[in-house]
Amino acid sequence: MTDNIKKEIIDGQQPDGRYCRRFTLGATEVDLNNRLRLQALLGMFQETAGDQCEQFGSGWSTLWTQHGLCYVVVRMEVRMERYPGTGEQIRIDTWPDPKLRLIFTRYGEIYGERGERLGAIVSQWALLDVNARTFVRPDPSIIVLPDTSTLTAPFEMKGGHHIAGNTIAPDAAARSFTIERAPVYSDFDYNGHMNNARYAEWTADTLWQVLTAEERSRKPAVRRLMIQFRTEIPAEAAGREIALEGGVWPAEGRFTLVGSNGKTVYFDSEAEFENLF
Repeated sequence: MTDNIKKEIIDGQQPDGRYCRRFTLGATEVDLNNRLRLQALLGMFQETAGDQCEQFGSGWSTLWTQHGLCYVVVRMEVRMERYPGTGEQIRIDTWPDPKLRLIFTRYGEIYGERGERLGAIVSQWALLDVNARTFVRPDPSIIVLPDTSTLTAPFEMKGGHHIAGNTIAPDAAARSFTIERAPVYSDFDYNGHMNNARYAEWTADTLWQVLTAEERSRKPAVRRLMIQFRTEIPAEAAGREIALEGGVWPAEGRFTLVGSNGKTVYFDSEAEFENLF
């Protein structure tokens, strides 16, 4: 846990470089166990980060209309300590790493109504040229950052797993699976590709699908989720089946997933979960 939290924080830009925003959870933000959906959390994190970027003149509207650029997430890890439920108010704090590189980092922390930390996010981003569909190095005159030199990262992101071919080969102790899913209209955002929060939804849906009824009855809660975004899924891919392959270790609370079309890997994810009942 970091020392970044302060009491009686007002929403908006903070002197230390963080940007804070509160959300009250409704029925659409929680799952059937009345726990905040990870895809909803990532959407709130993205909105809060976008608000901060807009305040410094480097938000989506400016980048897209004036420079033909947009932010894309490359890698993201979420760690949850407690899941809030319907009616609870949460506060999301976010801030960028002070180092502006080709791949740059943004942090986030989630707090409950009593000021207790519920979880944290570490994410890596890049700038995409929306016409060439290639990454470009950030220009400091365009991407303006607040001074966050006094803040510390909530955790160090773990190294990613190795993919052999198009799959993560589960060991003999894993229960392997292969299913198919096609992206649909609601998966895509205004950048013309599948939104990062939807990958979290696909991961959670797949985990639930491959667990047995008995395993689901234990109400597993994801404590750590890592997603690596390897190739964008464009809106033109709507309706085309994507192979979802991986393995689950119910006794260990571990899960891996790779999404590909047989030739191209779009994303891979891994989760650690805890049985609460």
